[in-house]
Amino acid sequence: MYSLVSAPVLGFDLTRMAGGPATAEILLTLLAQSTSGIEVLASRAASHTPALGLARSHALAAAAEQTSVRDLTGPSAVTLLQHSPIGSLAGLLHCVRTDVLVPDRDTFPAGTAPEPPDDVVALVTDAICATYLRESLTDTDRRVLASAWLTARRDLPEPALDLGPTHDLVHRLLDRVRAAHPAEVRALAVAADRMRAEQVDWSAAMHSAAWAVHVSGRVRAAATAQLLLVRAVDLAGVSVDDRASGVWNVLSGAVQALMVRDLVDSESAQELLVPCLAAFGPDWLVLAD
Repeated sequence: MYSLVSAPVLGFDLTRMAGGPATAEILLTLLAQSTSGIEVLASRAASHTPALGLARSHALAAAAEQTSVRDLTGPSAVTLLQHSPIGSLAGLLHCVRTDVLVPDRDTFPAGTAPEPPDDVVALVTDAICATYLRESLTDTDRRVLASAWLTARRDLPEPALDLGPTHDLVHRLLDRVRAAHPAEVRALAVAADRMRAEQVDWSAAMHSAAWAVHVSGRVRAAATAQLLLVRAVDLAGVSVDDRASGVWNVLSGAVQALMVRDLVDSESAQELLVPCLAAFGPDWLVLAD
């Protein structure tokens, strides 16, 4: 199941989907909203029409047929694994409903946070279905599902994206990724291959960084950074195969480490940052102890 704490996993799925960057844009807009912004969306909910009902039924059918890594067996599984999501649309919608659409959830005692308005949940669900299921829906269904969101989006202020106290470092890396030239993209793939060959304990380092994100209260900011990375990787033209083969891990790990560079242990930080430094060089970042 997706969650904001596991945003690197969500980003990994989105960066390998045709509609992933568009889904990331919706989530970035929502993460930047205050409770009042969410209430604005409630006033722009779509009126139910036969066309909308039909598009929703098509989306439901498409989601049921979507293959995840848990469903993969047989000789084709290795190939399909690179392009199949770890999570599911249902998991993403649960995360949106319980976390993304409740900006002040952490200010309430456990289990007492209010639920977002049903109209907002329906509007956002339609929009996410239109993008997350892009490869499985017709152009007509996508337009119908996304229409209310596109109208409501015009009434929202431009997102002020919060990346926390280390935002300068994170933005520096995101800018570097967006501007990557083909030789640097190849270097990222080489760094990913080397990371696998050297059996770097990436998962343990990511766990350490994720824990630091959680205890520091930077969950929404770190999720925002990972979703911005989805956009940056897309603009850099990194192939889907390279993203699936380790380039996403190299970049996502570096972003996560920078989000808590002031808190995470040096060993974990360097484990996550060194592959990225190997590809881009040290000029954009000085590793501080």
